[in-house]
Amino acid sequence: MKINAIVLFLFVFSLCACFDDKGNYDYREVAEITIENVPEVIEVLGNSDHIVVKPKVVSSLEGEITGDNANFEFSYKIEIKGGGTIESGQRWVDLNPAKTLDLDTLAAFVANTYAGWFSVTDKRSGVQTSATFDIKVSSPTYEGWMVLCNEGKQERVRMDMISVISAERVIPAYDVLTPLGLPELKQAKEIGFYPNRFANPADVIYVMSGEGTFKIDRETFKTDASWNIRNIDFIIPPGDENVICYTPVNNASTAGALACICVTDVGNAYVQVFDAAGAAFEYPVNTSIRGSVPEFRVAPYVGVSMARPGNGSTALLYDVDNRQFVGWKYGYDDDAMQTLTPLPDPENGLFSFKTGMELVYMESTRYSSGLVYAIFKDNAGKRCIYGINMSGNGFVQEAKYENLNAPDFDKATSFAFHSQFPYMFYAVDNKVYLHNLGTNTTFPMDNVVLGDNEEVTMLKFNLYRQCSLDDLNNQSDEFMARQYELMVGSYNHSVLDNNGGKLGFYPVDGVNNSVTKRTEYSGFAKIKDVVYRERR
Repeated sequence: MKINAIVLFLFVFSLCACFDDKGNYDYREVAEITIENVPEVIEVLGNSDHIVVKPKVVSSLEGEITGDNANFEFSYKIEIKGGGTIESGQRWVDLNPAKTLDLDTLAAFVANTYAGWFSVTDKRSGVQTSATFDIKVSSPTYEGWMVLCNEGKQERVRMDMISVISAERVIPAYDVLTPLGLPELKQAKEIGFYPNRFANPADVIYVMSGEGTFKIDRETFKTDASWNIRNIDFIIPPGDENVICYTPVNNASTAGALACICVTDVGNAYVQVFDAAGAAFEYPVNTSIRGSVPEFRVAPYVGVSMARPGNGSTALLYDVDNRQFVGWKYGYDDDAMQTLTPLPDPENGLFSFKTGMELVYMESTRYSSGLVYAIFKDNAGKRCIYGINMSGNGFVQEAKYENLNAPDFDKATSFAFHSQFPYMFYAVDNKVYLHNLGTNTTFPMDNVVLGDNEEVTMLKFNLYRQCSLDDLNNQSDEFMARQYELMVGSYNHSVLDNNGGKLGFYPVDGVNNSVTKRTEYSGFAKIKDVVYRERR
């Protein structure tokens, strides 16, 4: 009996302990979480479109979970679907550091297919539920206007783009080269663009700056430090100098150019002649003897005939030390093609090629089958314009414009010459003027409306560089007319985020000496140069 009593006592004690222990736990049911409204595939344009996801999260116990529910945490991540790292060696990138329910972020990724992952975590239980989706990022760099900019006070080089996806969809994309490997550079200068149908070299695109010039891949726009022009296109790399001007010299062929000429920031010029495989820049040509030490400096301009197909085999440069024009001519003498020669004055010429003046600006056009305009300033600060025809194989003096009836022309900082009409456009602060060279009359362009805090940073006509119309994949009259629209780049200094740049497109009325705005794009940095990325 004593043993039975002990067994009974232990059984009752254990039962009581079980009842006591049960009260120490919360045996609530674990909620089932479902995720809805997450698309299977999101297609976006890199550095332009936003990746947007607005999921619906439902708990079997609490109903729909809103973004302000403190019991839940949300996360979005992305990785390359086929494997690999996205940036800085990282496989995954957090798309939403703010941990919000909805996602709306710029697709700042190179063209590729990515796997996206959305997760919901119940912070009370630690249970996580997720949904996956694909993100297809396409390139904004396939075709459109390349917009080279200086960003901020440090003048960081930045390439924006007005991407032409189709005739109906034209949208801007910003800072497209930073994720594609462009080194950190300052002081943007120009975009070098040489399209051609030769297999070697293929289309060439260069970004020029005060700290180096880099080739970018014609398809992907990728680049890196090894793509410096001195490593790619020079047989004998130049010294402490940077290429800031790069110009093709056209010829009668529809396949490609005769040569390309570049000028550096110390005033040296180099020629790349495409008459043999493996053509490259060699010795400086601003000398009278091939391979000798440069004898003078040249301005960062190269005048050529812009007629298409080209009908000239010459190039015009300016010797800033001796203040005279010098010329380059294609021929069968290799040594002669590697030197620049002062131009002799013609009999009864309009002016002397030895001008004795400071060159302010020079621009190549299609006007009169290849007229090059040059703006000069004399010792008194007065400006004049010379016109030199580059058609054929000569340097023909065609026009001289003095005593211009052009208000504030001596203060102008941006210029552009039309290829269909004898028009010069110039800008002073936030004002744009049209000067009719034929009538010596100036008209303010009141349709170009800029505020008091804005200034014009660029005027330009983007003449297509393809050698024949067959090279262009869109030959509509509307498309071809774009190259004769005045492009006005401006910057609003009251904007605080370095994105005060605008680019307006203005068709020119050759009868009424006026322009009208067709369209305008904004959000750029300070625009330095614009070139249309042509496609065959």
